[in-house]
Amino acid sequence: MKTLAKKDLKGVVKAWAEKYHVLAPSRMAKGDCIFDTFQEESFSLDYKKPPLFPKAVFLPHTEVVFEVKDNKLHEVISARNTILFGIRSCDMMGLLQSTSFMTRDRDDIFYSTKKERATIIVMACPGPQNETCFCTTTFSGPVAKKGFDLMFFDMGNDFIIETGSHRGKELLSSGPFTDMDNKLAGEKIKTFKEKAIRDIPVVDEVYEAMRRLKDGAADQKVWEHFGRKCIVCGGCAFVCPTCTCFNVYDQESAPGNGVRARAWDACLYGGFTREASGHNPRPNQASRLKRRHEHKLLYYNESDIQDSLCGCVGCGRCSDYCPVHIGTLEVAREIVKE
Repeated sequence: MKTLAKKDLKGVVKAWAEKYHVLAPSRMAKGDCIFDTFQEESFSLDYKKPPLFPKAVFLPHTEVVFEVKDNKLHEVISARNTILFGIRSCDMMGLLQSTSFMTRDRDDIFYSTKKERATIIVMACPGPQNETCFCTTTFSGPVAKKGFDLMFFDMGNDFIIETGSHRGKELLSSGPFTDMDNKLAGEKIKTFKEKAIRDIPVVDEVYEAMRRLKDGAADQKVWEHFGRKCIVCGGCAFVCPTCTCFNVYDQESAPGNGVRARAWDACLYGGFTREASGHNPRPNQASRLKRRHEHKLLYYNESDIQDSLCGCVGCGRCSDYCPVHIGTLEVAREIVKE
């Protein structure tokens, strides 16, 4: 394995940025830390989990997929060599799940072309990033198991770097990296993992809620309670690493010219399941909230969850950003309480 002194990291990322489009944790002027195009002056390692999961790199908020020029249809496929530096293990699992869904039955070339040209570097979590982290419950962290090209373990003054692919190995072929005895590195990583797992609590209510949902024993009053609270902002879906719903629309710019685009959508919106006849099989907010959380905890494809627990990766963002506190943790605890 390799090691890298922490003081040399910025220079390494800067060198990568000369060849790749590097997205890295960046400190904004008002103090927020987000993933953005690498800039030496804003690059920061003082970050927790970013507010937005990096799925927008592969599934943008809005994306033109076809252009019509003179009544002729043309695919629009845009991609560039990208490095995602420093994502967390729950986000790595989210990418695995989303990629499986987007390519399982029919390869979504607009998504997969971007994914194939991305190099993913995970920053292993030494412990919970805040009080809503429960990746140990969903088997998605605190250390990534697969999918990454490189994974960094913060040892204080330096990093131990685990290689996950040939592409990752090539990134380490030049630069101020130092070889480390694999046995010693393995022991240090083992100690790191054990401490991180101890520090991130397992949320037993999630397991119990999944059991009750499977047995049909969840009280309908739970959904009615949260349905009355929900303000239909869609925020929980937009920050979720495994939500992939989108809408498709056509926009004419001139006779015979225009675009077909897709944009993020959310199953919590009243029009999401409304049929052409006007009938809506989920006519109220309680039924829509129920469907969203069943999709995470009950109805999921086994191949999509990538050896995780379910369709939720335990990042806790829905609990972090819902203005009225309707996240997976709150829902699971309410199901168990009822």
